[in-house]
Amino acid sequence: MRNIKILLIFLIIVLLAGCNTKTLPPIKKYTIDDKIDIAIATDKIPECKNIKISFPQSSNEIFSKNIIYQKGLQKNSYYFSKWYETPNEMLYKLVLFSLQKKEICKMILPEDISISTQYDLNSNILDFSQKFINKQSYGEVKILFYVKNSKGDLIAQKLFDEIVKCKSKDAKGGVGALNKASKKITLSLIGWLENIVKHPIKGNTNQ
Repeated sequence: MRNIKILLIFLIIVLLAGCNTKTLPPIKKYTIDDKIDIAIATDKIPECKNIKISFPQSSNEIFSKNIIYQKGLQKNSYYFSKWYETPNEMLYKLVLFSLQKKEICKMILPEDISISTQYDLNSNILDFSQKFINKQSYGEVKILFYVKNSKGDLIAQKLFDEIVKCKSKDAKGGVGALNKASKKITLSLIGWLENIVKHPIKGNTNQ
């Protein structure tokens, strides 16, 4: 009789432990697609010998694999959805590959090339998040780009800000909107840089 009671107690403990154990869903990882449709330039720009693309800077909040969303003033991140790489890494590849494809200069160089270049493209990511406003959600990408010459002088800078409506109010919708916003900024950046290397401006400018 005693053995039966012990067995019953043991079975109850096992059943209770099983009820308290929940299987968590796997973390889904997303990325920014670095494939973008760009018309190849037919006329080369001999004046521009080379340009180096520096790695984007940002706050520690952005420089992570968290997919950030904002409701009002409060910012959070999705628990079961993450970036495969940081936004800094993804945007760096997108800009570098796009400029190499467009060939606005004879040589488009990555940051780890330790040679002096005619131009140096720097950037600071100010926002890379999904926002919920008036029962809608939007993906916003805001980046400050600035160009320096071989002497390290600032010759041009411009703030790019794109907001795209999400198709759904979840991480997948936010990622899709951020993809589109990133590509819009990249295309605008290419046009801006082409104008700079064709018509160099001396001194600081906010054009």
